[in-house]
Amino acid sequence: MAKYILCYGDSNTWGCAPEVFTRYEFDVRWPGVMKNILGEGYHVYEDALNGRTTVFDDPIEEGRCGKEGFATALESNAPLDLVIIMLGCNDAKLRFNKEPWDIAWGVDLLIQYVKRANCGRGGKPPKILVATPVHMGTEWGKTILGTVFDMSSTEKIKSLAGPYRFIAERNGCEFIDAGNMAKASTDCVHLEPEGHRILGEVFAKKAKEILD
Repeated sequence: MAKYILCYGDSNTWGCAPEVFTRYEFDVRWPGVMKNILGEGYHVYEDALNGRTTVFDDPIEEGRCGKEGFATALESNAPLDLVIIMLGCNDAKLRFNKEPWDIAWGVDLLIQYVKRANCGRGGKPPKILVATPVHMGTEWGKTILGTVFDMSSTEKIKSLAGPYRFIAERNGCEFIDAGNMAKASTDCVHLEPEGHRILGEVFAKKAKEILD
């Protein structure tokens, strides 16, 4: 029986190329790398959006709230065996003024959406894998993204592992701390192809452990 995986994320799941902000090809971005490693019998869906938050409405980049449309995405891709949630980076923007636990509880709400969606086999919830964002860089003065993030953002993302692990464990979810697994590029946020390759390999291995 084929197995179906939904990757729900932001620009680093979408495959945003640093500085130029175009999109990497599917085989380059980490969901595509994961799919190619998993091979036949696995289907990988991407639902990713630049600027997506966990649950917070953005007054400038509209339509980026992660809870909006999530239930529809879950149902439209059903049946699902695994949902990977990798969000939180954009919650650290200065305009939101959120703390690490605010971001983590946003992930908790998204988990509740998955549990309620009846999008798994036989109407049961699929497995859920929660992942922290990759750590941000520190040279904010050299990138246009320094207009919306700063060192406080960097520190918040570094602090997410503990809260995310707590949220995952309390909900019976799997967890990956992806913070140091890949490195942000010169724009301090987005991944180079090598970073996507590393994440794709990590997620493929974890997916097989969960689903096989």
